[in-house]
Amino acid sequence: MRNKLLVAAVIANLAGMIAAVYLARLIRDVPADASTETMLLAGYYTALCLVAVVDALLVDELLFGGAFRLTHLQGKDPKFARASDEAAMVAATMQRSSVSFPIVLLLSGGLTYLLFNFVNQDFNSYYRRVGIHVSSLRGDDPESQPRRLQAIAELSVRRYPTIVPTLRQQLARGGEVGAWAAWALGRFIDVTSERKAILGDLRETLKSPDPNLRREALISLARYQDRDVADLLIGELERDLAAGVIDRRLLIAAGYIQVPKLLPVLGQILQRGDEKAQRVAAWAIAQHRDQREAKDLDKMLTDRLPSAAFPVRCAIVFSLGILGNERANVSLMHAYDTATPEERTTTCPVEVVYLRPDGQQDHFELLLPVDNYENQIFKVLGQIRATSPEIRAEVEPWLERLVATHKGDGTLKADRAQSLLDGIRSARDDSKVAAPE
Repeated sequence: MRNKLLVAAVIANLAGMIAAVYLARLIRDVPADASTETMLLAGYYTALCLVAVVDALLVDELLFGGAFRLTHLQGKDPKFARASDEAAMVAATMQRSSVSFPIVLLLSGGLTYLLFNFVNQDFNSYYRRVGIHVSSLRGDDPESQPRRLQAIAELSVRRYPTIVPTLRQQLARGGEVGAWAAWALGRFIDVTSERKAILGDLRETLKSPDPNLRREALISLARYQDRDVADLLIGELERDLAAGVIDRRLLIAAGYIQVPKLLPVLGQILQRGDEKAQRVAAWAIAQHRDQREAKDLDKMLTDRLPSAAFPVRCAIVFSLGILGNERANVSLMHAYDTATPEERTTTCPVEVVYLRPDGQQDHFELLLPVDNYENQIFKVLGQIRATSPEIRAEVEPWLERLVATHKGDGTLKADRAQSLLDGIRSARDDSKVAAPE
C-alpha cells in the first residue's frame, strides 16, 4: 500500500502542478467574464487541496503506519483485531489519527500552497494585490464604471510588472476610464523600465479630441517633468483663466516643469485667479527659482503682496522665503506693518491639491510647515537676512523700533526682533567697508 500511495502522490503532484500553472496563466490573462474566472479559481484551489490530501495520506502512511487510512477509510478497529492480523497494522489502528491526520493535512496544505505559489511566480499574492483589481476592469457597461475607476485607483499605488501594461491598455480605451488611466500612469515616475513606453502613450494621448483625456495626460507628463508640454499647459491655463475656474492641478504641473515661458500666465493668475488658485500660483512661481531665464520672480510676488487677501499674502510670504532675494525685506516689513493684530496671530493655512480626476486622494500639500503670519514673516526675514548696506539701512531701524515698542509687553516680539537684528549685525561689519572717495 505504501508504494501505491507513493506513486499516487507523485502523479497527483505532477498533475496538480500542471493544472495549477495552466489555470493561473488563464486567470492572469483575465477571462472574459467573472463566472469563468470564479470557475478557474475554484479549479486552482481544488487542485491544491487534492494534492495536499494525497501528500497527507502519504505522510500518514510513512510516519504513522497509515493510521488514518486504516481507521477512517477502511474501518479497522483494534477492539476487533484478529490473531492473524499484522502487529504493525493493529498498532497503527491504535494511533490517535483524529488528531495527527488533521495536523499533517494542515502542514501538507501549507507546503503545497507555498510550492504552487513559487512555481506560479507568487500567484496568490498577485491575485490578492493586483489580479482582483485587473479583473474589475472588464466590461464597458455604465453601471460598472465606478468599479473600473476604483480598480484603476487601487492599481495606481501598486508596483507590479503587469500593472503598467494594464494601465496603458485602459488609456487606449479613452473616455473616463482612459482619463483615470492617464492620471494613474503619472504616478509611476519611479518605474524607470516602463518610462519610455508610458511617455510615448501619454504624448500620443495629447492628440485625442477628448479635452478631459488630454488634460489628464498633460498633467501626468508634467509629473515626469516633460518640458515639451509647456505650450499646451499655457493654453490650458489661459482657457481656465478666461472661464474663471482654474484647475489647480495645472498650476502644480507648472511647478513641476519649471519653464520660464509659463511665468506670464502664472502672474496673471496670481492677480486675477480665485483665491486658492492665487496661492498655488505663488508657489508655482517660486519653483522657477533655479531657471536662468526667470527674472524678477520676487518682484512678481511683492507687487501682489499689498493688495492680496490674507491667505494669498501667507502664500506669497512663504514663496518669498523659497526665492531668498534680500530685496524682499522691504516688502515683508510693509506686510507686517499693514497687517491687523488679528491677522498677525492667525495661522497661515496649508494648501492641499488633489491630483486624482475626481478631486480625491493623491494629494499634494503646499506651504508647509504651518505657522502664524507674524512668525512666518520673521522666519522669512531670517532666511533672507539683509546683507547689503542699502537694505540694512531700512531693516535695522525697523527692527530697533519693534524692539523698543514691544520690550516688556509680555510677548516674544521684542526677542524675535532683537535676535534677527543681532544676526544681521554679526554677519557683516560695515566698519570694514572702505568709505567712498
